[in-house]
Amino acid sequence: MTSPSLPARRTRRAGRTLLAAAVVLGSVAAPASAVGTTAATAVGTPEQQAPQQSQDGFRVLPYLMEPTGDSMDLVWFSELDVPGTVVVSGPGLGQGRGEAAQKATFTSAPEYQPLLDYTQAERDQSIPGLEQGSWLKGPANHKHRVSLTGLKPDKTYTYTVTQGSETHTATFTTAPDKQSWDDIRIIAFSDTETEPHGRTEHREWELSPVNGYTEDSEPRPGEGSAWDKLFGATTRYGAFTLRYPLSQDTALKENLKHIEEADPDLMLIAGDLAQGSGYQPAWDEFFGYFAGENGDLASRVPLLTALGNWETFAALNGGYGTAEDQSPAVISRNKYHAYFERTGEGTDQDNPQYRGSYYRTDHGPVTVLTLDSTNGIPYENTRTGTLSGEVFSGDDTQLTDENLSTDTQGEFTEADYDRAFTEVFEGTTEADSDLPNVNEGTAQWDWAQEQLADAREKGQIVVVQFHHAAYSNGVHGTPPNHEHADNQSGVAMRAYTAMFEEYGVAAVISGHDEMFERSWVDSDGDGRGFHSYDVGVAADGLRGEQQVRSEDGAYEPLRFNTHSEWTAAADEPETWVERDGVLQLHDGGLHYGHLQIDISRTGRGAEITMTPVYVFPILDEDYGLERTERRVYDDVVTFAVDQDGLPVQR
Repeated sequence: MTSPSLPARRTRRAGRTLLAAAVVLGSVAAPASAVGTTAATAVGTPEQQAPQQSQDGFRVLPYLMEPTGDSMDLVWFSELDVPGTVVVSGPGLGQGRGEAAQKATFTSAPEYQPLLDYTQAERDQSIPGLEQGSWLKGPANHKHRVSLTGLKPDKTYTYTVTQGSETHTATFTTAPDKQSWDDIRIIAFSDTETEPHGRTEHREWELSPVNGYTEDSEPRPGEGSAWDKLFGATTRYGAFTLRYPLSQDTALKENLKHIEEADPDLMLIAGDLAQGSGYQPAWDEFFGYFAGENGDLASRVPLLTALGNWETFAALNGGYGTAEDQSPAVISRNKYHAYFERTGEGTDQDNPQYRGSYYRTDHGPVTVLTLDSTNGIPYENTRTGTLSGEVFSGDDTQLTDENLSTDTQGEFTEADYDRAFTEVFEGTTEADSDLPNVNEGTAQWDWAQEQLADAREKGQIVVVQFHHAAYSNGVHGTPPNHEHADNQSGVAMRAYTAMFEEYGVAAVISGHDEMFERSWVDSDGDGRGFHSYDVGVAADGLRGEQQVRSEDGAYEPLRFNTHSEWTAAADEPETWVERDGVLQLHDGGLHYGHLQIDISRTGRGAEITMTPVYVFPILDEDYGLERTERRVYDDVVTFAVDQDGLPVQR
């Protein structure tokens, strides 16, 4: 059978022609005079965009989208405008008898994505340590999407995609039936923040000033040491701070290697996928790890991704934009949508303009709700003093309903974004804007409540993910109206706490602070709450707790989040030993890693085990990487849920 075009539900709204001149101009958005031009005249042909020759085959390997028990979508990208074919085999496909009944063939309809073209700034960029332009691919992106339907629950399917002269073969397993399952494994992390510079950059590696070392540990190598000379150092809170021994590139490769060995059923990435969604080379790098030259995990395991603040940031193409021109933020979000648009039954069908910014995924007995935490109203900005309430001090025991913040970022207002949306996309109105808000009474809030109520009625085990951690002791842990304010705080997401408790959410997964932290949240004190995680340890910064100056001028942890029960930076002290005359880390400390969530059936209920995994580097006497080891922090949490999917009282 063939699929001559994408499903009708994915066709673009009439009149939504891309105005991609902003991409061409690079650091600034399209001027007002460009409004009304077509994508062809604003962007030019792909050959005019970059000197690279378009290559036959895949630009991005096939990756899995919108998984269910009876369907799966395949998405891939090519540089040439050439249809691809998919041959999939497994139970329930095809017609007739024998082998023919187990196979089906589909043909894709490529769609050119002008928004993903390189800008002039990207083509001209120089990156220390890399040959100029060596990270760039061909000039054009053509998107292919094929829906595989009529599948059977908990069955494995093999598929081969042919694109030009290249083929890619992989397998996937559909979600189990709710009544027939034994165990489910989910891996979660956040803040991959990929970019070409990550191939050479080593990030900061913070050390707790309170509990940095075990009693018998030697101190870290100091300034001028072999470590410092090889990996470098920086300054954090006025102190000399080593850089981590693994580059961001190596860190993500090693992290994914251990994740693949764990053989997960789903993978959650709670935002900040790329180091600026409006920066195309960052997306090229991301898919190089997940569906490209460095790995194909996403060809076999569905990725459930959330929007983070970096998904509204255009990097060298204008950052977050300005109040006069917010198009960089609009372009950034819609580049994310080009890769991860979700329009199936798990999305808000009453508000299709949000294009799956928030969505629901059911995997047997588990429901994952992905929310978009990137904007709230009223607008708050520490630089302008536009705040939700009077400035207060202390920890979150001083946080009240009256002074709870309302916004998660201070870089743009809803009105400025919506206006820019109409300028970027011809023929739209501000009502078509893809930017939802997080607050009570908004479309996302009402949708989340409806989905949670439905999941509870069906007895589902519920996990929620969004980017901006509501409970954190990191640099984004304090709200904008705090004495030590943050302009992109996740505290506003605490508005959902009562809702999550009411409907029995088991765990909340977030990132943003680039640390590993677990909080226990039980606001009504009935013993039935949820574990809230910051899992921002994918491959970028390695940060500890937020520190502030005390009266004597010394830095000390603020610890605004009184719900925190464990952080890797504060509760896993390092042990350094001298080995063959060289200081080596023996164990402990903050490292890259991920959270492993295992759900096992037990009688009429289930048991959930949350395992914080870290990837420990083993170095030789010259600090060269020999290998990494999968290790587990001393904070494994196990709890039960009853037959209705509700966590039992603690």
